[in-house]
Amino acid sequence: MKRFFSIVLCLLLITLAACKLPAVEPEPTATDAPDEPQGQGDLVFNTTTLYGEPIGSDMIKDYDLVVVNFWADWCGWCVYEMPELERIHQEYPNVLLLGVLAFPNSMDDSLQILKDNNITFLTLEPAGTLVDLANGLDAFPTTYFFDRNGNSIGEPVVGAQDYDGWKATVEGLLP
Repeated sequence: MKRFFSIVLCLLLITLAACKLPAVEPEPTATDAPDEPQGQGDLVFNTTTLYGEPIGSDMIKDYDLVVVNFWADWCGWCVYEMPELERIHQEYPNVLLLGVLAFPNSMDDSLQILKDNNITFLTLEPAGTLVDLANGLDAFPTTYFFDRNGNSIGEPVVGAQDYDGWKATVEGLLP
């Protein structure tokens, strides 16, 4: 009986390590026009926040580090780490933290998660190179890092981290 419970516990931990999803292409947004200037490097987008505000990758030049966290409203680990990421957002003004909602179940649920967790960092709909990154994901959450020129730096983080993990990651990538 102990062996049975040990096996069940191991399977549960493996399943919860990161939320998995097959690739599905998100719908392009109306602001994803190819003739608009969209930035440079590996991070190029014109999209909207979940609240409908237009935003483009041209803003990244004002930050020392850009953290792009892909999450889903059905992923428990994604929701778990949101307050940790919000704390990083508050404590590092030279770091641009962008949440990207990929493959949501419900926009209402997603917005409620942001509200319940007092999230103030920008949360975007995928567009531009964010769509390519989302389609390449094997698990949620997954976080990528970019410099002020939009060039990918460091290794992606797959799975959730606590505040201390995020702090060490961010400080290790800051110039």
